[in-house]
Amino acid sequence: MVETILVVDDDMDILELLKMSLESDGFKVRTATDGYSGLQSARLNPPDLILLDVMMPQKDGFQVIQELKESEETQVIPVILLTARGQTEDKVRGLDTGADDYITKPFDLREVTARIETVLGRTRPIKYINPLMRTMGDGFSEEGVQQLAGHLRTAAAIQKKLLPEKLPSLQGYDLAALLQSSTAVSGDFYDFIPLSETQFGIVLGDVKGNGIPAALLMVMIRTALRLLCQEEPLPASVLKRINDLLVRDTDVDLFATMIYGILDTQASTFTYSNGGHCYPLHRKNLHGPCYTNDGEKSQLEDFKNTRGSRESTTIDFLETGGMLVGAFDHAEFASETCFLERGDILLFYTDGITETEAQESLQPTETTSEDMFYGEERLVACLSENATLTAKALCQAVVSDLALFSGSTQPNDDRALVVIRRES
Repeated sequence: MVETILVVDDDMDILELLKMSLESDGFKVRTATDGYSGLQSARLNPPDLILLDVMMPQKDGFQVIQELKESEETQVIPVILLTARGQTEDKVRGLDTGADDYITKPFDLREVTARIETVLGRTRPIKYINPLMRTMGDGFSEEGVQQLAGHLRTAAAIQKKLLPEKLPSLQGYDLAALLQSSTAVSGDFYDFIPLSETQFGIVLGDVKGNGIPAALLMVMIRTALRLLCQEEPLPASVLKRINDLLVRDTDVDLFATMIYGILDTQASTFTYSNGGHCYPLHRKNLHGPCYTNDGEKSQLEDFKNTRGSRESTTIDFLETGGMLVGAFDHAEFASETCFLERGDILLFYTDGITETEAQESLQPTETTSEDMFYGEERLVACLSENATLTAKALCQAVVSDLALFSGSTQPNDDRALVVIRRES
């Protein structure tokens, strides 16, 4: 995260010099030319640190620090004073008033950056811990926050163990999956469940929100799914029973989207049901069309490969949908079946992938949703460009493309991806 420095000084040359230097060091910089406007800026949008001159009109640096420390919203903002060389009394007074450090003029720009990094290194924990302690009540302490962090690490380790340690090895099929969490624990999940010698249950889900509440509901859904899929022959029946369980035992604002399907390696079919989730992608040979349960051919008009023979392959959405899982009492779900020819690929994903935001440098002046977010069309293009890769390499190609698009390897939302390839 880019940290913001507020520089307050009545000397315009010093303001511009510090602004250029600190921005080149990776900080976001705001400026103010007197103590009054500096206080207003800090109160309206608290910065991560204030670089504050002592001698200024209207309000000097000491008055600004005093008023900062009297306000709950600004009292934890670290302050570094800019003082004239030799003014020892000002330095002592500033530290007594609440300044975290001081720098004498004229200054070395490298020293300014070093002092800022040192102060931020000391105050970052306070910035995040204090609001959490206030939220959780007077009885909560810094030790309590550390204990909570330990619990989160334990929860993350438990959740990781719930994911399949090893994907099934299916003759004639290449499988891969990945999960990227935006926090310590995730609301996204995937699973591979053996049902018979030739059938495997495959699930990809996304619980509303993220963090601890989403992770707890994820564990509940995953546990119920593993039990119910052994009892129910159709994916739609499984989603129906999970929906009824969630509606009965959870609040109305807790729900999930998910795809559950059965891969039959002997029949080369995938029978699935969709509970309000993103439509999976099916890259297939045109001589192996997708059939519904009613025997009707699906439409193959949406997306064509940009490489290779346009007559031999296409990318289609599995558009059979259903209601959100856990949101409605009387939700109904449908099951459909698609046939997998040799070389066909199924790609399942959560909205943390398609809703990844573009880095600012790639956003046009007039931004549309198609420009702002990664989107389905880019995912289709990525699948088309990398269709000859193994399932695992295809997953990594999507992750790399997301990083290039967003400018970051750290997702803002949980992401999950499953790839099934029928080998040629």
